[in-house]
Amino acid sequence: MSENKNEEKPPMQNRPASREPGRSPKAAIVWLVIMLIIGALFLFKGFSSSDTRNITQSQFESMLKAKEIATAVLVSEGDKVFTVEGVLKSDPSAARSKKKSSRERRYRTRVVYTDSLDTLLGYTNVQIDSNNAGLWNFLLFALLPVVVIVGMIYFFSARQMRGNGAMEFGRSRARMIPPNELNVRFDDIAGADEAKEEISEIVEFLRDPIRFQLVGGKIPRGCLLVGDPGTGKTLMAKAVACEAGVPFFSISGSDFVEMFVGVGASRVRDMFEQARKNTPCLIFIDEIDAVGRSRFSGWGGGHDEREQTLNAMLVEMDGLESRSGVIVLAATNRPDVLDPALLRPGRFDRQVVMDLPDIKGRKQILSVHVKKIVVDDTVDLDVIARTTPGFSGADLANLCNEAALLAARRGKEAVSENEMEEARDKVSYGTERRSRKLTEHDRKLTAVHEAGHALVALHNEKCTPVHKVTIIPRGQAYLGATFTMPKEDVYSRSKGELIAEMAMTMGGRAAEELLMQDISTGASADIRMLSGMARQMVCVYGMSEKIGPWKCADMTVHPHLRIDGPTPEEISPETQKEIDSEIRRLVNNALDDARKCLTEHKDELQKLADALLEKETMSVEEIRELLDLPVPADENSGSDESGVGNATVAADSDLAGENGSADA
Repeated sequence: MSENKNEEKPPMQNRPASREPGRSPKAAIVWLVIMLIIGALFLFKGFSSSDTRNITQSQFESMLKAKEIATAVLVSEGDKVFTVEGVLKSDPSAARSKKKSSRERRYRTRVVYTDSLDTLLGYTNVQIDSNNAGLWNFLLFALLPVVVIVGMIYFFSARQMRGNGAMEFGRSRARMIPPNELNVRFDDIAGADEAKEEISEIVEFLRDPIRFQLVGGKIPRGCLLVGDPGTGKTLMAKAVACEAGVPFFSISGSDFVEMFVGVGASRVRDMFEQARKNTPCLIFIDEIDAVGRSRFSGWGGGHDEREQTLNAMLVEMDGLESRSGVIVLAATNRPDVLDPALLRPGRFDRQVVMDLPDIKGRKQILSVHVKKIVVDDTVDLDVIARTTPGFSGADLANLCNEAALLAARRGKEAVSENEMEEARDKVSYGTERRSRKLTEHDRKLTAVHEAGHALVALHNEKCTPVHKVTIIPRGQAYLGATFTMPKEDVYSRSKGELIAEMAMTMGGRAAEELLMQDISTGASADIRMLSGMARQMVCVYGMSEKIGPWKCADMTVHPHLRIDGPTPEEISPETQKEIDSEIRRLVNNALDDARKCLTEHKDELQKLADALLEKETMSVEEIRELLDLPVPADENSGSDESGVGNATVAADSDLAGENGSADA
């Protein structure tokens, strides 16, 4: 690191020029105001509060004889022609009537200067001021406004030409970043071993391209990084450029889109032209779905700006011109909307999946981030990794940061296990809402409800193990929550496991019936989740003996493509009745199983509900000690070798994350 700092950095010719201090918008506004004030002064010069009277030469001579002229200013116009302006003497009648006026009586005339007029002016003792500034007045009042307007136009035009004006629209906004400024290596990326191995070929080619060319191999021209948000796609692209030691051009897909037609395509061409001057190099386009969407979304003609930009990108990536030494990396979390021509071999001919990390990957990511904070010996990364299925790398980084902030607020010098678990629950479900004032009846009802969930799960070995139970509102959950901790990441679920999870889901409703002799609205989210699970078992998984293994609905595979049930055209009314009957049967069976379990352990249910009212939050160890329940042999023997998969089914609310449940 120290050697890189001492090295002389290459000139950043392709970076956008910084704004000069003297060319700020505030300076332009100040100059504009000054020019407007000057123009206003010239415009209103000569207009005062006095009255000006236009008279003829004969009237002027008559007033001179009557001694009504006080002053006279003669301005020569050439050839003995003068313009005369001045002030008249005050009116004696007005002075006698004591009328006071703030306005001066002025006059203006145009005369031919003769000897008689010269004698008359000298005879009447008029104050005469000869001013031969006719040409100066013409230049001042006629040409200066034109010069000011032209100067303003030139000023703003030159400013636009120097900055991001009309001539700069077609220039690429890609920033060239030298590899020594990235400071990201493959060792800094954890939980993505397969992706690093797949993309390492690009690094090897950029380091030693001749080795591949000698055997006739061609490196992929483009590599598309696909994955959920926060999985490290941009970080991986930086690591490739840093490991290879080549220039790195970075741009976002939205930077190509402008309101002017043709700007995006021009920027694409300019970006690749800059890249060819710095080969070998990398071009990274983040969020390429902003410009690379499929062109086959409608009919008819039209001149779509985004389509023209995409066409230019397709030509530059694999066109007639040679593009050796330029590798394009792109990142997106929406590969389903990209144009097929963009994904064909020769363009983005390799897709690297940046998936959510598994247990082993989450532990590696946590190991990287806990090095940046101070932790004590109580922190067990294995437990945190097991209880965070579905977390991305960004989520885990946020978890560690929240734990450090929480420890600092509590005045601790190091982060403990309690802060890590509290930060995990905060990231997953929100902050505890201890300020919410619940009545004693609501607290008791919540305790009974959550005790029912936990007890059904504890007495059924096929349920996801319980981790913690609380009756404190958290985030958007208005009541308590029951958190579960899977032994390992889940690839698939068996029918028995789903039936057990459904019984756990209805444990809260069954507990209310048993101890409170009434039911509440707290199970609304449970019912919604239970109905969805039963419908998927019947319509998607084929787990109904009456319907059989027949797909009559599509499972939700993407958050933007929600297909939650069968279409009316595909299913007859008779079959739909059978589907509804099977769903109702599974739901009722789940409620019956929960009632049966809680009836057999009614004393434990009452004891657990009372303990929750007192402690508000209890871990599974405390619950087992309270109820004197044995610890299963494989409780803490979850495998760390499993891959990523679906997490445990939530038991209470759709507000819950993939690793637990929450009541709303």
